[in-house]
Order: sequence, then structure tokens, then C-alpha cells
Amino acid sequence: MSLSPASWKQALISHIQSLACPTFTLATASISGGTVSPHVRTLIYRGFYGELPPNKYNPQPGNTGYSSDLITFTTDKRMEKFKDLGEVEGVSATSSTGATNNVEACFWIPSKENPMIGKQWRIRGRCFVLPRDIDGAGGDTTTKRWLAERLRRNEGGNGEGFDFGREYKAHFGNLSPVLRGSFRNPLPGAPKELGTGGLTPKSPIGDEELNQEVALDNFRVVVIEPTRVEYLNLDGPLKLVWVPVGGEAEKSEMLGKFGKVDGDWREVEVWP
Repeated sequence: MSLSPASWKQALISHIQSLACPTFTLATASISGGTVSPHVRTLIYRGFYGELPPNKYNPQPGNTGYSSDLITFTTDKRMEKFKDLGEVEGVSATSSTGATNNVEACFWIPSKENPMIGKQWRIRGRCFVLPRDIDGAGGDTTTKRWLAERLRRNEGGNGEGFDFGREYKAHFGNLSPVLRGSFRNPLPGAPKELGTGGLTPKSPIGDEELNQEVALDNFRVVVIEPTRVEYLNLDGPLKLVWVPVGGEAEKSEMLGKFGKVDGDWREVEVWP
């Protein structure tokens, strides 16, 4: 991992901060019986991994002094979204369904003067569902090492010393009580006629009750590792593309001789 943040990161953060609700659209594709089916969902952006903002309602703070370029969201492992990503956790697991973890996230930032005009960010990358207990006995050491290599310490260094269990619990605590409670709801997507399965639907989990085992077992943090970033400003118009230097996107789009290099990324202005 580069010692400095990705060259596109601060601009993306500043645009997301202008949103009343930081949502984005995530596109995935599932494979069933040889048929590829696209899926699009609206999700809440949860920041960059290792950089949870302070939350006075969250009694479990995350790690401090770290940063990364990994975009995060949260999900329930029982949901279709998890199946679309191959029903696997960690970076070394292989899906038995043939599903791919290649995704695209899209942020739309409307103009205050005219909401029909604005800015769009499209981020392609690899998506990984993080195991709950990376640090525990028999934990996923491959995923832990992969994350540590992509974390930066503010005073220099990588993610050595990062508390992954603490980060997991902090992400859970950063959710609203109602949303935390949803992780102990009955099986998502199941017909209501089947009953609750012994679970209590619509039961919030208070800020001081973050050890609810059923909810914690279903809750997962998910990261997107960007492999191509595209920015379109319709006010300009201006369109920029960032690709990792020497990466597959740079080669496939034949961008190696264009633009400028900043750290690990090549920035190229293209026609809108």
C-alpha cells in the first residue's frame, strides 16, 4: 500500500460529505444455471475501513491512527447480497457457485442549484465480506494479513497492531438501534406466513447493548478494493479516470502513456 492516500480519495470524501444521506448504488452479478443475472441495490456508505468517525452514541470506538482506501458498507450474511458475492467470507475463499466478487459502486452528487445536474463517481473493484472473528482462534490469517497490508498508520507503517475485533464491534455500534435490531429479525426474504422462527422482529438494540449474539453473528462488514475510479462532473463537463499503475485496467484500456502518475494511481482526463 502506498504511504499516501489514493489521489482521488479526498475529492470523493468531500463530495459524499455534501449528501444529506450518504447512499450509493452497488451493482453485482450472480450466476445460476449458467445464467448471469445483474442486481442493483442502494446502500449506505460507511466510510473507509479503519477510519470510523467518532460517534457519541457508540460506546465502542474503532481503531485510531489508521486509514485505508477500502470503501465499506455493512450487510446481513443471510441476505441475497451475500449470495450474489458467492456466499464466501475472506479474501482467499473461492465461491462454489461461480459467482464473482467484481462490483461497481456509483455515487450521485446532485448540484444544489439544479439537482438534474451534478457529479457522478463510478468505482469498480473487488468486494470482500470480512469474517466476524479474524483475530480469534482459528481466525482467517490470510484476510487479516491482506487488510494489514492495505492499512496505513498515521505515524508511518501498515496495519500491524490493528484490532480487527474492535473494528467489527465499532461498525455494529455505529448503526442506529433499529438497524442493529434488524440483524436479529427473522430470515430476510422469507414469507411472513412461516412465522418469526423464534426471533423478535422490529426490536431495537440500544446503544449500551452491543453484545447481542444473534445480531452480531448475522452482521458483517464488507469492503470494496477499488481497481478503477471514474469521476464525471456535468457542470464542466469534466471526466477523469484513475487506474492503478501497472494494473489490469491500465493495460486493458491502454492508458499507460497518458495522464499523470500520483503514487500508485494514474489519472487520465477523457472525453465525457
